[in-house]
Amino acid sequence: MFDSRSAGRRAALAATTLACGAGLVWAGSPASADERGDWQPYRAQPFVDVGVCAFPVSGDIVKDEEEVRTLSTYPDGTIQWQEFRGDLVVRFTGNGHSVERDVPGYGWFHYLKDGTLRMRIDGGITLGIKQGNVGYPAGEYVVHGRFSVERTADGNKIIHPAGATVENLCDTLS
Repeated sequence: MFDSRSAGRRAALAATTLACGAGLVWAGSPASADERGDWQPYRAQPFVDVGVCAFPVSGDIVKDEEEVRTLSTYPDGTIQWQEFRGDLVVRFTGNGHSVERDVPGYGWFHYLKDGTLRMRIDGGITLGIKQGNVGYPAGEYVVHGRFSVERTADGNKIIHPAGATVENLCDTLS
């Protein structure tokens, strides 16, 4: 599910911040059920990542049944919490090879005022992490399980994979 680059590549890590045992704190529902927005279709966009592997990696969307709803906003109207759910299948191509990965899941994204994005995922996500990232090695990742991700205000991404499997497609496509 959730290709983190579509909405900032999601907002780009179209990309879901939640809390789990990786040091992020989930304080419960930020809004009651009647205050939550309606579920809306969310569509990931095809992408090309350069600087994550020794070769460019493209992602083409094969199937997208994702939905998003806003749980709460800041007083100025900017999004504070979003919830994502659904199925996403992506075909990754690079170095003359191609693989498809199904990344269904459920996630909560917490957008902090300083620009940090925290995600809590139950399911899957795709993440492109560029060379020079502080907090996690560069790669084109598919992560499945229960985990959290943080994109700091300066753009660095950190995966907290406790309870998850992590595949680096740079290795798979080599």
